[in-house]
Amino acid sequence: MKIDRNLNLVSTINRDDGSLVYLHIVPFPYEVVEENCVLLGRMFNQFFTQVGSVGAPRVAAMMLRQVLKAQQESGELPAGTPTLIDDIQRLTSVIYSEGGAWRQIPLEAAFKQGILTPEEYREVEGEAVFFMVSSAIQKANLIAPTVGRALEMYSGLLTSSSATAYRDSLPTSKTEETTQIPEALPERSYIPS
Repeated sequence: MKIDRNLNLVSTINRDDGSLVYLHIVPFPYEVVEENCVLLGRMFNQFFTQVGSVGAPRVAAMMLRQVLKAQQESGELPAGTPTLIDDIQRLTSVIYSEGGAWRQIPLEAAFKQGILTPEEYREVEGEAVFFMVSSAIQKANLIAPTVGRALEMYSGLLTSSSATAYRDSLPTSKTEETTQIPEALPERSYIPS
């Protein structure tokens, strides 16, 4: 079996009205991994030694924010410097339904246009961080059987599809066409009365 080395994460947000919004997340480019390799390695280790694979997808974003805050307080990371959180958001696309058709938009634009609220994003942000950190450190052929299994518990899906290809694979709503049903003509009854 060939394992695709270019796996992306699709995470689902279930809204109160029953509608779905998908986040399509692409792994960090090599340059980001190289620049942050020690931090990513520490985070990956903490996921499994301090929290475990079951809980890590829920708290990964909180863990990363704590590390970044400590770096800022110590002066290691100057305030206003872009962080891994910014990179993750930049690499995330939002796929949503509008008028029966699926649309795709960058995460930042989705926030600005009110398509996605920060509270909705917060529900799946941990999954995004867990995926990004793990896919940066884990060997490519081990991502699906290890990280993928943990993310499946939270309705995460690993896919080799681009955001556009994934969006195009989603079913579209068909508008109801008004078809007139012809009235039945009365038939003559042969039943004796």
